[in-house]
Amino acid sequence: MSASEHLKHPTLECLLSGKPSASTIQYRGLKYASIPRRWAESTSNDALQIDSNRVFDATRFGPSCPQKRGGQAWDVSLVGDTTLAKEFGQGDDAKMDEFECLHLNITVPKTALAAKNTDGVGLPVFVWVHGGGLSLGSNSWPQYDLTKFVERSVRIGKPVIGVAINYRVNIFGFLASEELGIGGNLGYKDQAVAFRWIKKHIAGFGGDPTNITAAGESAGGISLSTLLCANIGNEGLFERVVIMSGETTLRKPRNKKWQEAMYQDQLKYLGASKLDVADRRRLFNETDAEELVQRLPLAQHFCGFIDGKWLKEDPTLMSLANPRSKLHKPDWCKEFVIGDTAHDGTILKARILDAPNTFDHLQDLCSRHLTPSQTHALLSAYQLHPPPPPAQLPQHLLHLASELRFYLPVLSAHRGWTTSSPPLRAHRYHFHIANPVPGPYKGLSSHELDVACLLLNFEHAFDAQSYAAALQMADRFVRFVNGEGWAEEGCVVVFEGRGAQEVEVGAYDKRFRGGRGKVLEGIGEERVWGLAEAWQGVRGEEGVEGRGARL
Repeated sequence: MSASEHLKHPTLECLLSGKPSASTIQYRGLKYASIPRRWAESTSNDALQIDSNRVFDATRFGPSCPQKRGGQAWDVSLVGDTTLAKEFGQGDDAKMDEFECLHLNITVPKTALAAKNTDGVGLPVFVWVHGGGLSLGSNSWPQYDLTKFVERSVRIGKPVIGVAINYRVNIFGFLASEELGIGGNLGYKDQAVAFRWIKKHIAGFGGDPTNITAAGESAGGISLSTLLCANIGNEGLFERVVIMSGETTLRKPRNKKWQEAMYQDQLKYLGASKLDVADRRRLFNETDAEELVQRLPLAQHFCGFIDGKWLKEDPTLMSLANPRSKLHKPDWCKEFVIGDTAHDGTILKARILDAPNTFDHLQDLCSRHLTPSQTHALLSAYQLHPPPPPAQLPQHLLHLASELRFYLPVLSAHRGWTTSSPPLRAHRYHFHIANPVPGPYKGLSSHELDVACLLLNFEHAFDAQSYAAALQMADRFVRFVNGEGWAEEGCVVVFEGRGAQEVEVGAYDKRFRGGRGKVLEGIGEERVWGLAEAWQGVRGEEGVEGRGARL
């Protein structure tokens, strides 16, 4: 790239060389924050490492947060038996660095760069927060590349700028321990710093800092939902948000006692339970970061910490649904979208669906958490009473796991926004596109297939009809990012094989879910959430018994 092709960035005070595509340029590895030391909160970084010509080479991906190797391929397997082309640094050969992992990839339409020195308003900005169960993931993974999404926005005449953020995961982002002096929530706080950096510097890329839409799926959705509950001040992080297949109660922030039990799990995994305090501190503070995580499971049930300062309140489905509570409904977020996939429970296959005697366990838990009439209503709604033939049982359990963990929270969070006084701008979507990719989830509207459709990185694995439906999904998001609204008032958006359609809110549950959402709401959020947590095997806070679920 010649000097004339370099982006001269006014607030970063340097030139940037990026990676071009047909209609975009992607600026990679833009370090937005520094980490002073292990377990410390990150601080905003405005000085990129430049060469003698004041140029920052933004053609290469930055390092990932240290995590167990193999996560990228495992994540793709949630879509099906396929692979994605990778550049160096995108897969198992990705560099890991605990202190250099906080960076952004910014994908910009070439037209925006050509026009950015005019007096016009900048382009709307789409910020993607990756998933991975808060245990793994990276903005460099090819399934999270925003190039095709931004190219699509250009093609339909509604260009946007795409930003993919990195944040600390697993123990480096979410461990909390009094013994180690770790306050928790570091990964979430990293994300807040990233959004502040974007607000400050996106104009230099041709973006509008007052027109930011954040979106994330699974742990990304959990993250954004948790940020809506956090004490971040009156200056907002984004103007719109799309929370996909996971909100804060799916990984509900926990109290000190629960977090200490999680710390004890790490000691067991590392064979350090019998070490004295000084040796445990040395182990956690001085062991090489990548060596440390390779000795831990691929994924654990990490979550936020209710520390009384950054996360002051205990978010529950009841508080999210309560129109009188400001929790999860901050004034700075002006528009809210939340949704799920019909078979999100595929992500719980190992924890619930494949567990030995899972149906017997469910019935036992129903007797503990529900009344007899509630148990009858629940099991009947999912065709589990009387018990179905063994060959049909997995399908009904999948529907139940999906709707306990994902569908009911969508209904609850959406209701909290729309029943506030005055009503807040909130919308729903539901994803019913059948998975076209060979593998264990073919034919299902499986967890993470929505990301494959939205970001358009699996065209090679999709048939023509499925890819056409994916384009409609991407177009709907692009229009929303451009401020054109989500759906007609009183309607939800349904993504299905024929594309996107709007369905009246009152008709959706009966038409697409057999009225089961009404049954779950009738039982009540608190009871249903407690049942779901227990069925998944998540450690409870009362008495802190059991083990934390892996996913």
